[in-house]
Amino acid sequence: MVRSKVFSLAMALCLVAASSSFLSAQTTAGADSRPCGNVTTLGSPPLSALPSAIQEEILSALKPSILSFAKATAKDLEEDFRLRRIKLDALQVAQTSDSGALYIVHWGLAEFGVNGAVWIVDVNSSGARNLVAPGEQAIGADSFSGYGAQVLSFKDPHYPEIMIASKSFIHPGAPVAQDECVRRTGGLYRPAPCPAHCFRNLNSK
Repeated sequence: MVRSKVFSLAMALCLVAASSSFLSAQTTAGADSRPCGNVTTLGSPPLSALPSAIQEEILSALKPSILSFAKATAKDLEEDFRLRRIKLDALQVAQTSDSGALYIVHWGLAEFGVNGAVWIVDVNSSGARNLVAPGEQAIGADSFSGYGAQVLSFKDPHYPEIMIASKSFIHPGAPVAQDECVRRTGGLYRPAPCPAHCFRNLNSK
């Protein structure tokens, strides 16, 4: 009991420290007057920039999903598999409480190509939780895929609607950016309709 309280207090202090460098959605993955017209390219800041306690909780929450990708890409799966070797980046997009934060976590593994694995992780004094609803795909069933993101709406200030941008090569010629909008429903982030003109704005640059 005492150990649990100490851990919760330590996590709360770490989250308060991390929030001091919080990049608001207005200046990073934030909404603007054109939905999907202000995408933040994922790739920074690195997860290692966060306090070590928060890093550990995020890695623990994402371990099953990371291992599913590692199996598919023939990465080292020995008993000494070290999550810290994985180079993740984490962008804070909201404060969920006085001592809680919501992060978009991205893994830009070279084997993925331009679209990396994307998770939405809730971190609070009790630990971290991956909020991506499981899909049907065999690999990365509890992750999205993309290269960028933008917060679309703060109707729920703690868990905003988010657009994940990805590159598609299904058409001849230059790649086309695809929009996948997600909303927290039933405690998890699931696909939702995108705003009008989202696709057009995403590809207007």
